[in-house]
Amino acid sequence: MKEQKLILALQFWDADKKQAMKVARLVADLQPNFCETADFLFVARFDCTQDEETIRYVSRKFNVQHFVNSRFRGSEWPHGCNSLWFGVQDYLFKMQEAKRIPDYKAVLTFEADACPIHPAWIAELSRAWDLAKAKMVGHLLPNGPDGKGHINGNCMSSCDKEFLHWIARKIGGCTPQAGWDYILAPQFRAKGWADAPCIRSWYRNPSVDEATFQTIVSQGIALLHGVKDDSLIRHVRRRFLT
Repeated sequence: MKEQKLILALQFWDADKKQAMKVARLVADLQPNFCETADFLFVARFDCTQDEETIRYVSRKFNVQHFVNSRFRGSEWPHGCNSLWFGVQDYLFKMQEAKRIPDYKAVLTFEADACPIHPAWIAELSRAWDLAKAKMVGHLLPNGPDGKGHINGNCMSSCDKEFLHWIARKIGGCTPQAGWDYILAPQFRAKGWADAPCIRSWYRNPSVDEATFQTIVSQGIALLHGVKDDSLIRHVRRRFLT
């Protein structure tokens, strides 16, 4: 039986669209051949357009899907981020029901301030998902609404039909007063989650210097979230693509 793929869902809006497209192009450039283990999904906020040139660029290496998230129309933080994430889950549920997409094993939801660290990052994430045997896999942070932690939203979550139905139809959204990953943490924990050391999330890190980048590489991180400029993208390109 053919191994199930991941789908990489990059979420963006007008203010971070330029950065998100840099991330998308880096993902394509790190892929040596056409990717058989993951597909790519561009997810634009309801008031944002797609970048057709970058879609074509990434399509050289990935099967690509894209949509504008018109159903969930939140803006500002965290309502806009919540709407984008629930839009991804809704899209996958509807497309799966219509049998218009493959039977993915998991979706990686990531944002413009997330960056792959090395060419084998997709394989590392896929392996982490398989080993975890959980419904949500990512960086488990200590804070949460009940004091028992939460998984940062730049993470992998299951594309199992029942799990997608639960998110898209039974939950379908959350309060705009807090991030979905934080406010719904107790429910995700009950479904089953796991920490993945290959995914890390740093809180609002403005930039990364060369020494810090070397530490990131030595720690075996495959995807790092939270760097607010393009310094990490530039370090990855210099290390692996020049």
